[in-house]
Amino acid sequence: MPPLPRILALAAASALALAGCIPADAAPPAESDAAAELETAADAVRELDGVVEVAVRRTTVAEPVAGNFGERPATTLSSVRVEVRLDETLGAGAAGDIAGEAHQLLVAGASRMDGYDNIAVSAEFFAGSEKSEDSASARPWLTIGAGARGVTGTLTDSVADAVEDGYELRGAGAETVSTSLGDGDGTWEDDPLAATAHVTATSPDDLVALAETAVELERGAGLEAPGARYEAMSRVPDVDAVRLLVAAAARPDVRDVAYLAQQQQLEIRSGADSGAKSLADLHHWLEAQVFATADSPLGYTVLDASFAETTGWVSGAEPASHAPHTLDPFGGAAPWPDDPAAPACTGETLEVTFGIVDSAAGTRGGSVHARNVSGGPCAVENVPGLVFRNGAGQAQADITIEPYEPGVEPGRVVVPDGESVLAPLLWRAMSTANDPDTTTTVEVTAVPGADPVLLDVTTDGTPASGLDVLDGAEVRVGPWTQSG
Repeated sequence: MPPLPRILALAAASALALAGCIPADAAPPAESDAAAELETAADAVRELDGVVEVAVRRTTVAEPVAGNFGERPATTLSSVRVEVRLDETLGAGAAGDIAGEAHQLLVAGASRMDGYDNIAVSAEFFAGSEKSEDSASARPWLTIGAGARGVTGTLTDSVADAVEDGYELRGAGAETVSTSLGDGDGTWEDDPLAATAHVTATSPDDLVALAETAVELERGAGLEAPGARYEAMSRVPDVDAVRLLVAAAARPDVRDVAYLAQQQQLEIRSGADSGAKSLADLHHWLEAQVFATADSPLGYTVLDASFAETTGWVSGAEPASHAPHTLDPFGGAAPWPDDPAAPACTGETLEVTFGIVDSAAGTRGGSVHARNVSGGPCAVENVPGLVFRNGAGQAQADITIEPYEPGVEPGRVVVPDGESVLAPLLWRAMSTANDPDTTTTVEVTAVPGADPVLLDVTTDGTPASGLDVLDGAEVRVGPWTQSG
């Protein structure tokens, strides 16, 4: 189970800010009265059979801040969290019903707090040991974090379902179950991320039964036990993948195994030294497994005791996209005609420039362009050489150049006079928070034997500060390809 600060952070992250409006010339009621509405609702929750304890936690701002009604003093209430502890001996259905009823009462209390848009309200349902900030051993086995005020009322159903499923998973062998619900209805079809539970077990042997239960419940679940981790990324578990995970964790010398569902990747850390028989046996075992997923073949990575890495494909099922291939023309253009008599392009016959930089989801994309200025066709068949330099002209250290895509290799491209080829680039965004030495120029060797060309990458569609290709970056570079 995640540490207590993370549990509280989950609840805070799911807090629903109470937005309301009151006339501009009307002063807001006392904030103590606002909190009293939830205290009254909490008293009603305490009367429910199956509720062991209810606590109302208030948080005040640490410093005076500007709010909708002027500056708020340091003692001003900023948030209220209601913690509802359920009887852990309840049946799953009864626990869900009680949690849903309790949440409705809290929703009613929160609805009477209109006008307090500076006060955030959240609810948390848990079962098991009483929560304690002072004892690492005092941890509830069930934690469901949710906003206390559902705008459409559907969040109450989400709370009830999540609590019921948590009790069901507990009965199937879970050590802990935690779920953070957002403002949607928390169902798999409508909002899979909101429905995902984090489930821990005491032994990898328990994970298969938990996966089967999660499938029956249609509940997205990440599963974890000592030495084994299944990262669901909001998906209902693949039971066959969990079986493979558990079997891999039981192999000789294996320390840790992680199945990454989104990446379709199995990551294994072994305590064996390079060349050990157990490592060779592990690779043979992985490639002999009869395993297939609905999305794509499953890759694996094995790290030995010195963290040396070897890779492969479970069942030996390497995807066709990883077979050797060249890149198609960008933009879907028809390929230029091949001219076997065309000479190789040289540095003097190519005019090299840098393309516009795009970014999405933490990834940067750029390209190097080369225009044929020879007066006739010429051919290229290579990956350009690149050196990334900072503002002082120094090469960035420890840059790793990788293939643009698995299996991609250069193909011969005959470039008509006046046309251009491009070499695509990809890299992960790197932090520039502390004003590091960004890349301001890129040295390009277009073809073997050509003189390097230094390109300024702070103008014409590139960031004025340069590229966030810093020391230690990994850059994926493709071969020269028809640009369109």
